[in-house]
Amino acid sequence: MERQTITSRQNPLVKFVCGLAEKKKRAESGLFRFDGVKLLGEAVSSEIKFKYIICREPMSDTVRELSELAIKNALVEAQNVVLVDDGVFQKLSEERAPEGVICVSYKLDELHIAREELPADGERIIVAESLRDTGNLGTVIRSAYALGIDRIVLTDDCADLYNPKTVRAAMGAIFRMPTITVGVGELPNYIRKLRESGRRVYATALSENSLNIVELELNRGDCFVIGNEGHGLTSECISACDASVIIPMRESAESLNAAAAASICIWETVKA
Repeated sequence: MERQTITSRQNPLVKFVCGLAEKKKRAESGLFRFDGVKLLGEAVSSEIKFKYIICREPMSDTVRELSELAIKNALVEAQNVVLVDDGVFQKLSEERAPEGVICVSYKLDELHIAREELPADGERIIVAESLRDTGNLGTVIRSAYALGIDRIVLTDDCADLYNPKTVRAAMGAIFRMPTITVGVGELPNYIRKLRESGRRVYATALSENSLNIVELELNRGDCFVIGNEGHGLTSECISACDASVIIPMRESAESLNAAAAASICIWETVKA
């Protein structure tokens, strides 16, 4: 199929895709964007539906093959694989070293549940309260998927799942990792419901009575709650948990960032 190349930065499609950098525009449209060949490949293999695949002219062989595969598998309409010239692509891209492709996809509402719902019995979970950094959230999603967590519970003031920086940091796991979002004010009550369902819930917080995480004898349903990068967990959240835990470190060491601490908690969880 012969495609016309977009050469104007004022093209309506160009303006629309640029607007998807804003959370408001993503919410209004039900769409999100991500850049790069790796994420295109991950999305195609995860059978994600595309609204547009925007390619810099000339297309690389890899981008052409993946785009054709997406068309073949009915993941995108052929006319929505769009060519743009280099100047337009530079305006669109958010990458320092752009790889020649930008994707616009539909939000994954069945995978990322935006309502309070308890995870199924037996699901391995991790809970995050007010995790604001997109890179940290994306890394938590990536680690959770890689190590065997079944679902992540997030408060609604965490970084946006569909922020391009979150999607990039998750490196494809965003297309496969189920999540549940609960109101930040509802988290203490949600934790109590998790405990009522038979799970033990541990706050990652320092206190006089904190337990050593490596000495816990965890069951499959037990889980950890990680907190905000700067302020940690709220007192209400900590009080709702069974106990607090710490990760043992050298006395002279700086505290771990949220993503690193979460990875350790995830590893302890999946060992159970």
